[in-house]
Amino acid sequence: MKKLQWWFRIVGVFYLLLTAMNIWALFLGGSQLLADTLPAPMNADALAVRAFSDAWMVFVFELGVLGVMALVAARQPAQNRMMAWVIILAELFRGVVADAIWIGRGYAASSYISFIVIHLLIMATGVLFLRQAQASREAAQLGMAD
Repeated sequence: MKKLQWWFRIVGVFYLLLTAMNIWALFLGGSQLLADTLPAPMNADALAVRAFSDAWMVFVFELGVLGVMALVAARQPAQNRMMAWVIILAELFRGVVADAIWIGRGYAASSYISFIVIHLLIMATGVLFLRQAQASREAAQLGMAD
C-alpha cells in the first residue's frame, strides 16, 4: 500500500506543479507564451490564441483539482483506489489520446511525445501499484500477510 500512497503523492505534487506553471503562463506570462505552442497559422491569430487559452484554462483547473484530490487520497490509499482509476483514465484520454490527436493536427510532436511518455508512465505505475495493493489486501484477508 505504501507504493500506491507514494504514487498518489508524487502524481499530486506533479499535477500541482504543472498547475502553478500553467496558471503563470495563462495569467502572467502573456499571450505570446501560449501562442508559441500553437501551430501556424493559429499562432498568429489573436482570437485563436485567446480561444486556446480559455480552453487550456479549463484543463489547468481540472489538473489542479486532481492534484489536490490525489494528495487527499494518499492519506488512505486503500480506500481511494477509485481515485487512482480516475487519474489513470484521465491520463489515457486527456493525456495520451488528446496529445496524439494534437500531434495529428500539427502541434509540435517533440513536446507532446515527451508528455505521452509521462502519461504512459503515470498510467503504468498506477495500474502496477493498484494491482500490488489489491494482492496485498487479498493476502491480508486470507491471513497470509506479514
